Amino acid sequence: MPILSTPWYYGWNIVAVAVGYQAIIFGIAIYSFTFWVPHWEEEFGVGRGDVMLVFLGLQAGMAVLSPFAGRAADTLSIRFLVALGAICFSLGLLASSYAGALWQIGLSFTVLTVIGVLLAGPITAQTLVTRWFDRNSGLAMGVVTTGTSIGGLLMPLLMVYLQSRFGWREANVWLAALVVLFIVPASLLIYDSPAKAEVVAQDTKVSTSERNSRSADVEWGLSGILKAPSFWTMMFCFTVVTAIFVAIQQNMAPLAKDHGISAVTVSYAVALMASVMILAKLLFGFLADRTNLGILYAIALASLAAALAILIVTELRYSTLLAIAALVGLATGSVAPLLAAMIRRDFGIVSFGRVRGLSVSVLSCSAIGPWIAGSTFDATGSYDVAWLVLGSLMIPAAIASLYLSGTAEAKPQNANVPVGKKTIFSSVVRLLNRKQ
Repeated sequence: MPILSTPWYYGWNIVAVAVGYQAIIFGIAIYSFTFWVPHWEEEFGVGRGDVMLVFLGLQAGMAVLSPFAGRAADTLSIRFLVALGAICFSLGLLASSYAGALWQIGLSFTVLTVIGVLLAGPITAQTLVTRWFDRNSGLAMGVVTTGTSIGGLLMPLLMVYLQSRFGWREANVWLAALVVLFIVPASLLIYDSPAKAEVVAQDTKVSTSERNSRSADVEWGLSGILKAPSFWTMMFCFTVVTAIFVAIQQNMAPLAKDHGISAVTVSYAVALMASVMILAKLLFGFLADRTNLGILYAIALASLAAALAILIVTELRYSTLLAIAALVGLATGSVAPLLAAMIRRDFGIVSFGRVRGLSVSVLSCSAIGPWIAGSTFDATGSYDVAWLVLGSLMIPAAIASLYLSGTAEAKPQNANVPVGKKTIFSSVVRLLNRKQ
């Protein structure tokens, strides 16, 4: 007799909880970060490049700790990890509200905020989906990844309102209370797997024995993951997209301010970006089960190239800001579902958490994007050089996208089979051998 009984498959309850905690955590830490920038510039008398070092520290902390978070997601209770992450994140907000210098904010973000983002963020959410879903894994992954974008839709509006009414310090206190009061109770609804909840895994499309033989006994070690060419091909391609996205997103408020566009107006553009990302994640998640993943990535890259072109060649107005937000939202919405589909395809279910954790570590290098943009502006008074430098990275990324082929279920692999037979690295080697 199952301990849980709902009219629908309980896995969708898990998805709903995961969407909620990601929306709050990511919506505050990532999508709303840009609204702290003007306040910290003014209060601490620093440049934008200096403020972006806080964001860089956040990403650096994620790079160091995400492999441990991924390992924890594979081995420990995710309910406990999510609750712990929420408490740490709340403490980070409280600590920053009492900071007397920018470095103190950087310290709280690099430690407490990082723990919160990792434990109550995409790593645990996506790991849950891989355990609860099989037949609809792409759709479920697309839905769960909308959590971060829903946060981008709602949290900036809330933060701007709180900052305008109470100031940024007291606003952080209110946000800290929201984190604890919502996420900790909601985490009680989380079960690590259908077996733990004594629920029949109704979503599976294969028998339990078939699924176990295909993936449950496959466990990747750190060395095997790092030696897999497919892992590094994925990391390069998605790091380029993420670096350009965060460079634009984190500099959006100060860039708009330079052109006389208010923070409230920018929050609407960020909300539009998040709305498009939600739709894009659902679309790319749905297509990931049935369409070539390399083609989907190439579509996203083209959208991002169009956004950079608009930034470089046109005058920034509210209408162009909205166009940029929509294009960036489409491109960035592809990252989470496509990356998750590729990891599941090439590394299986049991090791999904650790591979996803390592991917967060590598993708954290994308934090260099906002720093490049902010520092370039400080030096030249313009972002154009930064957009050109970051845009040039899309050329090798476009080439690499030719090798991100297959669908989520097309090429199941295990730890004893070479991973990434069609990667840029192996293909280059074969091409050179052929010429010799």
